Amino acid sequence: MFLSVKSCKKEDLILVAQEIGENVPPTAKICDLKGIILNSDEYKSDPDFVKGILENAVTDRKLQEEFELEKIKLNKEQEFELEKIKLNKEQEFELEKIKLKQQQELELEKLKINKTSNAKKKFTLLKLQFRQCGDDLKDWLPFWSQFEHVDKGDDIAPENKFQYLVQATVVGSRAREVVESFPPTGENYMKAVDSLKARFGREDLLVEVYVRELLKLIISVQSNQKLAPTFLYDKLESYLRALETLGVTADKCESILSLMVESCFDEEFLKA
Repeated sequence: MFLSVKSCKKEDLILVAQEIGENVPPTAKICDLKGIILNSDEYKSDPDFVKGILENAVTDRKLQEEFELEKIKLNKEQEFELEKIKLNKEQEFELEKIKLKQQQELELEKLKINKTSNAKKKFTLLKLQFRQCGDDLKDWLPFWSQFEHVDKGDDIAPENKFQYLVQATVVGSRAREVVESFPPTGENYMKAVDSLKARFGREDLLVEVYVRELLKLIISVQSNQKLAPTFLYDKLESYLRALETLGVTADKCESILSLMVESCFDEEFLKA
């Protein structure tokens, strides 16, 4: 009987023995239980009946085990889902905290920008009188020596600097055309300045211009043009100062500059 009914366990044998009215000792082992069943009056009179009880006990026990396994599996799945939901909620909470922090930082940054913008807007765009830059390269040094204060002004918004740059150029001149070739925005201010410097502020070209002006004075004097000494002096002084600003100082080119200056005056004036 026991060979035909597979997978029977001790608990199944206890149940069968109790069903057929046999006493089961608490310390009975599997072999003891089998002996009790086989030696019982119920088994001797109807072994198939007892076998059926055993088969039902095994089947019920297996069904119960499967049920318990499914229950455990279901509980684990539920616990997993709950943990997953909990984790998702925690992640959502953390994401909301991050978003809130980013939003607060963004609002703070906007507030700083607005304060800076408002501070710059408080700067009134006055109609200043500038030394203007036109088509003549000699305009550059007096123009830039004044406008550089605007250029370096940290309290002036770039878009306002651009408007001042427009004001500081002669209407219809090449300088005005260079500036107005850029849209009047803060981002384009430095581009416009760089273009002006490339066109009018190159030191090598400016040195040539002022040396050429000195030569023109020399030619004018040597061609016997009547030029007042004060006029000559003022012109020479302005050209020499311009050259000094450009790095061409007397100690570097003393012999050349001295000869050029002396050639502008007659001998009596130099002796005086």
